[in-house]
Amino acid sequence: MTALKAPLFLLSLAIASFAASSVCLAADTYLGTTIDTVGDLRIQRTKGPDIIVEKEAGQVGFDKIAISKDGGSIGWLALYENCCTSYPIPLKLILYSRGHARTFVGRSLPIWRWHFTADGRQFAFEQETVHGGIGIHYELRDLASGRLIAEYDPPAPDDGPPSTRELPAWVAALEASL
Repeated sequence: MTALKAPLFLLSLAIASFAASSVCLAADTYLGTTIDTVGDLRIQRTKGPDIIVEKEAGQVGFDKIAISKDGGSIGWLALYENCCTSYPIPLKLILYSRGHARTFVGRSLPIWRWHFTADGRQFAFEQETVHGGIGIHYELRDLASGRLIAEYDPPAPDDGPPSTRELPAWVAALEASL
């Protein structure tokens, strides 16, 4: 290559590399969801066809589907039959972002509440036993990494209910959101 053509070649290569990486980094924007006729979740997005999320083995439904404020992430609870209730219970929280799904089970109790926080960069969830107030557990996690940021276990019922002043702010926000 001549001295003049080499810089142009390198510039073209750099532009092509940047364009390719931009496509990889571009995130979907999720617009909404529906449950189709076979019970699978259909996620509508701004570009491309719908994403179809099939139920896992044993899963009977989807619940509490939410889209982050920026539209870049979506999450839902996966419902499963339970031997001891007349209704299915939410055993997994699944979050989908940038083409990847992550599953969270916390302490393997039903996950009754969850929401995005910190403008969609974090999420919090609450779980407890099926029939009331035993073993309540809260987690706050980073969305990008799944890393546990904080957790909270309220006092045992014998100690009385915690006052809202004792609750961490992120727990109080989750409680107030639903």
